Amino acid sequence: MAFRRQLQLDIQPLILLLFSMVSISYALSDPEILLKFKSSLTNYTALKSWENSSNPICNGERSNWIDVVCQKGAVLGLKLENMGLSGTIDANTLVALSSLRTLNFMNNNFNGSIPEFNKLTGLRTIFLSYNRFSGDIPGNAFKGMVRLNKLYLSKNRFTGPIPASLATLPRLSDLKLDGNRFSGEIPDFKQEKLHVVDLSNNQLEGPIPASLSKMNADMFAGNKGVCGAPLKACEATVTIIFPTSTTPADPRENVSPNFMNKISMWIIVIPIVVGVFILLAIVAFVIINQCKKPLPDPKLKAIKVEDRASAASSNETKPAEAAPKLTFVSDDDGDKFDLQDLLNGSAEILGSGCFGSSYRTSLPDGTAMVVKRYK
Repeated sequence: MAFRRQLQLDIQPLILLLFSMVSISYALSDPEILLKFKSSLTNYTALKSWENSSNPICNGERSNWIDVVCQKGAVLGLKLENMGLSGTIDANTLVALSSLRTLNFMNNNFNGSIPEFNKLTGLRTIFLSYNRFSGDIPGNAFKGMVRLNKLYLSKNRFTGPIPASLATLPRLSDLKLDGNRFSGEIPDFKQEKLHVVDLSNNQLEGPIPASLSKMNADMFAGNKGVCGAPLKACEATVTIIFPTSTTPADPRENVSPNFMNKISMWIIVIPIVVGVFILLAIVAFVIINQCKKPLPDPKLKAIKVEDRASAASSNETKPAEAAPKLTFVSDDDGDKFDLQDLLNGSAEILGSGCFGSSYRTSLPDGTAMVVKRYK
């Protein structure tokens, strides 16, 4: 038993050494990595110079393969824009390029979900604008990418909320998400180096975080639900939160008796108050209509009979010597007539008011008069 244990201890380092040698021998070279990545693309006729050869891809800062960026003999980035490329951006293959810092696939025909760039933690810039990527981006899609400082996703078809992990990237300076269909509220970006944030032409809503209030207003244009500086102020809203329960409950159970009593009181009081106001309005309308005075013809001569008792008794036959004679004199031309002349004339009612009625009468000589009879 002791010999077997000792043998196992002696063989174990040899086995580990053997596995390490096998893994080293099977490690892909940079040309093999890029050729494998190329195989995941379609319509890659523009990458004819990408072919297996004994020459290295990079000679110092110079690249032997088209649109491969080199630095110190290593692949620093891929600048594959405006090539009509489509297919899949194989992030799992690109992980083997340890010096990879930048990816540029702008203005191509890629579609589908966003690649798993969070596996490439060394990336500093990602340019995917003007493609056909779509769907929601997971909230942790950029988690751990602490070196990322530029992300361009403009003019795609992304939906859903803006990934929350973007607000955690300490070196982020440029963020362009315009021309998509992002919805929901804007995350609170607090990065000090963040100086370009373009969120225009999406479906965002809610207040703009204070950390972005000094940005240009054009960066938020095209989002109908967004408010706050630098746009117009947000309107005050009241949110009522109702308790939830797994079983249906009577809504009156969570309402205090005092609150219900107040509601019942207002239900009774409000119709009474409204009824009183309507009644007062009707009374006022009737009074105003009755108090309106008719407008007499300006060509008529007006007189006022103040002694209605005398006018009422003038119809009775009295001895001429016992009744005093009442004579009216017109103010303008001095015409004279007595009460009997006035009573003998034809009468036409003009209107009634609060204090009496007005009549139009014609004297025997044809003169027209307006007579006011007081109540």
